[in-house]
Amino acid sequence: MFIRKQKRPDGCGFWGAYNTGEDAFGVWLFTPRGSLYRDEKAGCTAYCYVGSPERPGLPVMHLVPRAAWWVATFSAPAEVPWSLTFDIATPPHLAGSVWSYTDLELDVRVEALTGSLQLEDEDEFVAACADGTISSTEAEAARLAADDITTLVRRRKGEFGRTGAARLLDALTQGLPPITVLP
Repeated sequence: MFIRKQKRPDGCGFWGAYNTGEDAFGVWLFTPRGSLYRDEKAGCTAYCYVGSPERPGLPVMHLVPRAAWWVATFSAPAEVPWSLTFDIATPPHLAGSVWSYTDLELDVRVEALTGSLQLEDEDEFVAACADGTISSTEAEAARLAADDITTLVRRRKGEFGRTGAARLLDALTQGLPPITVLP
């Protein structure tokens, strides 16, 4: 499987992931440490590592919900201050072996130690709305998604957080090799 994150107006991130299962939350996709991330923007292509540009990168578990306007990424709290990040995005869709979504700039991060939530990139979101890169319909959905995430994390924090952490830990024990070949 692969994940494509479209960045308007002309950018795209692309990386590989293993499908590790589905549950009530959505589809769980694991990217091992050492996996490559391809960044394309304005005709230029660059590579780095998933989760962190520096080698060897970070192992991460992605949650692709069935119909929500976000994609969640769980990281090992011992490695980064944010154990959970949400990309506010158009609802992800699967075409062949590629999950695709368009980033709507807003991000919600959950701090590993305290569980506090932080909304990020508001300035980029406002600018993209002002210049028409993000439509008014998408902007409204993005704001609602940020509110929904706050509710999801606060009301179901234990179940939601434990599920993501457990799935990440389980994937780490499987010894899956990094994904270094991207089509």
